[in-house]
Amino acid sequence: MKRYILLFILAFPVILNAQSPQKLISKGEYDKAIEVCIDKLADGKGNKDELYASLKHAYETASENDLIKVMGLKATARPEIWFDVFVAYTKLQNRFMLISRISEQLRQDMVNIRPIDYNKDVEAARQNAAAYLYAHSVSLLKSGKKADAGQAYSELLLITKLYNEFKDVELLLRQSIGGSATLARLEINNLSDVPLPPDFIADMEDFALTYKEKQYLDYVVKAKPGQHYSLVLAIDITSVNITPGSVNEKEYTASHKNPESLTEAYKDDSKLEQDKKHPDFNKCKIKEIYQIKTAVIKARLKYVDQQSGKVLYVVPVTARSVFENKTATASGDMFACPPEVYDILDKPKKKFPKNSEMTYRAVEELKILVKGIIWNEAFIKD
Repeated sequence: MKRYILLFILAFPVILNAQSPQKLISKGEYDKAIEVCIDKLADGKGNKDELYASLKHAYETASENDLIKVMGLKATARPEIWFDVFVAYTKLQNRFMLISRISEQLRQDMVNIRPIDYNKDVEAARQNAAAYLYAHSVSLLKSGKKADAGQAYSELLLITKLYNEFKDVELLLRQSIGGSATLARLEINNLSDVPLPPDFIADMEDFALTYKEKQYLDYVVKAKPGQHYSLVLAIDITSVNITPGSVNEKEYTASHKNPESLTEAYKDDSKLEQDKKHPDFNKCKIKEIYQIKTAVIKARLKYVDQQSGKVLYVVPVTARSVFENKTATASGDMFACPPEVYDILDKPKKKFPKNSEMTYRAVEELKILVKGIIWNEAFIKD
């Protein structure tokens, strides 16, 4: 044990030395040097004068390099430069935020370091980059060429690094993935805790594509030896939940919303006056019976690059099948019974469907949803 402690003590100065700002600066790792300086200054460790000198040198050199890059990019006046401009301004802004941690300390020690806030430049570059990449991606997808669709996918991915949500980028990403593939292999994976019958998989695999849909992206279920599949469409079933059928009953009394209109139903005024004396006049006792049973299948559709195994895109999918039946009984003054109750009055109760039938219905819904995602009408060219 003592031996290991001694080795650590001997190695500790080496670890510190490896992280010294001077060494990092000599290797051109200016941002790492800035982090080390700020951490030590914030913790009150190390020689202040040396740390401030290293910080000033690293900050000004790194910032100058990025600003030179920005000026060079802008000088080209080409629209495709804006993502690189955004990256450069982001580095400048990150340094500003980092040094802001010790801004009060810099002021008190009268250190000649003047960090600049580049937030407005970052946002302007972000907007310009997204606008260009979006317009260019849409233009590439319109060509109908698979290589262009692949390029569009790369550019659309850059937009997702700029904004969490931007226009219809999610839709275009799916279009670009499908448009860049020649043939896909479809696979169904049951990752849920519920065992599914063999015909479930077979039914899910049958999408009955039209000719136009096949022209956009065809698929096979079983891989053929020697056949290349650039894309795998993996449908992962993550959960299958079927509720037991439940029956809910509700009893209440309803009254006519406009009692005066009841007089129109009477031709004999004496009969009306007599009925008004009855305790159930304008009172309808109703008992509603509501049957419900649901099946919910949760899945995720994954676009996977066959060669690398990289997941290109994931879409969560939830399919439901719902059985419901309403019926009611009523007594008392039927003039007071609401119209919506009349529609279900004395309808028979129904037998709940079997779990297998509920699952089948949910599978059909899942197929419709998945097909709508992959073979979206917007993707299919006339």
